[in-house]
Amino acid sequence: MAVFSKPARNTALLDLAAGLPAVVLSRLLGIPIRSATRWTQYSGASRSAYAADLSRRQKGELRKSQ
Repeated sequence: MAVFSKPARNTALLDLAAGLPAVVLSRLLGIPIRSATRWTQYSGASRSAYAADLSRRQKGELRKSQ
């Protein structure tokens, strides 16, 4: 029985790239920034969506601590 791991790897990379900026993906996985940027572009993710989500999370944390 053959096990094909590349499709699973690519799916996992696309999922991570959709949720993280390229620089974070690069540092987290130890891949070159150019590769991380390409994966982020392939996933269709935008940097503004990540920044907006991060901002919402930080505001939520501030409210909880007050």
